Amino acid sequence: MATAYETRETTTPAMALTLTSSDARARTRGFTLIELMAVVAILGVMATLAIAGYTKNVKNARRTEVIGNLSNLSLRENGLMNVRGHYASTSTSEDDTYPVAPNELQNKDGAIQWLVTDEGYTRDAVAVGTPYFRAGGVEHGFDVMSFMPEGGHSWCAYGVISGDGTNGPDGDEPPALPLGGEVFPAGPQLDRYYARDWFYAFAKCDFDRDGIYWEFTTAHFAADVSMGDSNFGE
Repeated sequence: MATAYETRETTTPAMALTLTSSDARARTRGFTLIELMAVVAILGVMATLAIAGYTKNVKNARRTEVIGNLSNLSLRENGLMNVRGHYASTSTSEDDTYPVAPNELQNKDGAIQWLVTDEGYTRDAVAVGTPYFRAGGVEHGFDVMSFMPEGGHSWCAYGVISGDGTNGPDGDEPPALPLGGEVFPAGPQLDRYYARDWFYAFAKCDFDRDGIYWEFTTAHFAADVSMGDSNFGE
């Protein structure tokens, strides 16, 4: 008669090896193609969201920098008025900007260096009688305002146009240029802007160098910086 000990199931070495091999295969089974594709898709979505968020943050940071620069320009223009009795111009046209012309921004990599020795910075070659330089006489340019963007470079092109404010035949009526028309709206209310000395400072920006401008303005009567009507969204 068999004892309990004798009827106990036994495991041979071959059976143990078979079980161990099966367990190992189960534990080392790889991902299926569908699982791998799902992981890749998830990573792609996460990367897209991360890039979009980074790009937006970069644009916001550069936009904040522009607002700070134009606010600084406005303060320096008002300081010049208090000390010298007039504002200063740096250009006669909204396409005459520093450190480059607006249409050159898309060809630049990164921020653009400002140099105090550039004619575009000092405007030494501009005739005294040129329209929108009469208010400043022989004193004009970013150098007169001692303005330099933080770090000595910028992502945008800047300009300031000012007038002597004489409401008469020799007066400097604000120019009928795209940004000038936004800052100084046409109509009877225009007189109050050029019956006294005036200026408006502007920046044309191409943050991602795609040929599409972002435009910002401020003026002698403004306490903040505005975005131009023609700006494209983020």
